[in-house]
Amino acid sequence: MLFASSSFSTTTQSSEKSRFVFHIIHGNERTRRKRRKEFFWRRNSQKWCSSSNNNKRTTTRMMATTMENSSSNNDTIVAIATPIVPQLGGVSIVRISGENAREIANEIFKPTGKRKDCFQSHVVLHGTIVNNNDGEVIDEVLLLPMLKPRSYTAEDVVEIHTHGGSVCAARVLDACLRTNACRLARNGEFTMRAFLNGRLDLSQAEAVHSLIRAETDEAAVQALKTLRGGLSNDVKEARRRMIDVLAELEARLDFDDEMVPLDVDKIAKEVDEAKEVALSALKTSQKNASLSVGCTLAIVGRPNAGKSRLLNRWTKSERSIVTDVEGTTRDVVEATVNVSGVKVTLLDTAGIRGGSSRSSSNSSNSNGSSGSDDSNKEEETEIIDKVEAVGIERSKIAARGADLCAFVLDASRGWERADETVWREALDVAKNVIFVANKMDDITENASLIEEMKSDPSGKMKPFLTNQLRVPEYVLDKCNLNNVVFLSAKEGFGIEDLESKVSNAFESGLSSVEGDAYFVSSRQSEALKHAVEAMERVKESALNDLPVDFWTIDLREAAVALGEVTGEDVSEDILGTIFERFCIGK
Repeated sequence: MLFASSSFSTTTQSSEKSRFVFHIIHGNERTRRKRRKEFFWRRNSQKWCSSSNNNKRTTTRMMATTMENSSSNNDTIVAIATPIVPQLGGVSIVRISGENAREIANEIFKPTGKRKDCFQSHVVLHGTIVNNNDGEVIDEVLLLPMLKPRSYTAEDVVEIHTHGGSVCAARVLDACLRTNACRLARNGEFTMRAFLNGRLDLSQAEAVHSLIRAETDEAAVQALKTLRGGLSNDVKEARRRMIDVLAELEARLDFDDEMVPLDVDKIAKEVDEAKEVALSALKTSQKNASLSVGCTLAIVGRPNAGKSRLLNRWTKSERSIVTDVEGTTRDVVEATVNVSGVKVTLLDTAGIRGGSSRSSSNSSNSNGSSGSDDSNKEEETEIIDKVEAVGIERSKIAARGADLCAFVLDASRGWERADETVWREALDVAKNVIFVANKMDDITENASLIEEMKSDPSGKMKPFLTNQLRVPEYVLDKCNLNNVVFLSAKEGFGIEDLESKVSNAFESGLSSVEGDAYFVSSRQSEALKHAVEAMERVKESALNDLPVDFWTIDLREAAVALGEVTGEDVSEDILGTIFERFCIGK
């Protein structure tokens, strides 16, 4: 821990500690030497108060102070906080934040009845928004004041709840701007102010964006955990450990002879515990990336195996064209489904075959058509074959690049040479393959037979596949009997079983992730990697008995990297990049 004089008040202690941490990490050698002396003379006094919740990063405070000095960041801002959808939605919200928020609301809002205090914090008021020029009523609204610091931005905030659609909210926004006491907010400016005012740290601010854009339940749960401080609390504790060790070692550079012997084991333990926190967050970042992006599943098979009908049945749509003509699908058709909280992008691919089935069209017309007619038909057929060839090539690329592949076999015909072509050209090197026996309704109407095969894979399922459907052994070896699905895309049975197989295959790739899973962005992931690498170098320096100066270099780098995760060490350029991804009203 760091130490200070007992005469400091809590506020002074926090401020002094912030300056100390900043100079230890970012200062030049002269400044660090001065701070080391202060540390040495205070080390025998009362321990510095632990103020991890109040002690926001000094660099961020300096940045906030600099930005506050700019008139644009002292401005009161306004924006529509809800999606603007013409003629849809029951309610829209216009949000105002800044020191003029109450003044603006006072000018354009007329409360229902006679109220003396129109701006009691967190008390909803009913009334109307009027044109401040002629008094014309613009909309009937609910007004919700949230006075600082109990608001999203930690500033005075007023939310005006208008009728839905785009017109009402736009008219109220225009009325706010006509007061000349505010300006239109920039992208993410409300959340940036929440960050700069200490309402959120940077990991929480990024989690807001992730929560808004979440497409599955699992992604939303992870983002919410991070928003509630799950990740930042762990990372801040790890950073505190690094700073405590760094301060101890910095003091020893000048006063080692006057201090107790260095406890190397204790320092190693502190570094190990901090590294475990970073590694745990890195593991969950892998799962988070998968949940955010989801996975891709390529539906592959020969022409007319029922791939397009399967996609339509699965997505409950008519996304793909379904006909009895082979080769109807000529490009990769995409659709999205939610499988056990995971976004799965389905890729309906063109049927793969070795040669064109249309070559017979090149034969002469038996009715004695002219040579020019035959030539035109041959040219048309050649163009069609070229288009299909491009589609087949794209199908192969999609199958090789997908996270999962569903190989669709026409069970009514069994395994044929065309299926062998598909397997050889598209699935031989595929990552994970689920074997789908489609059109089972053409083979049996006995649902119990399918259940019996599922309950006895080796005794009943395998003989059925090898004997009746003639599926080669090497195909079953790669797919595994646990990844075999019997279904009918036409009748709709077996889809739930397919979803279960997809969910199991996806989750098996994430089985290494244990404990709480938080939202971790790619930026945070890179910072965590740098922190882990720096901490590993600290241990190497200790094991190789290198001078303490070497230790402090890597400890400082680890502390800075961990600070980048929560925003305690981050540049203004990075902040701009992060918040410009937000919508204007957030």
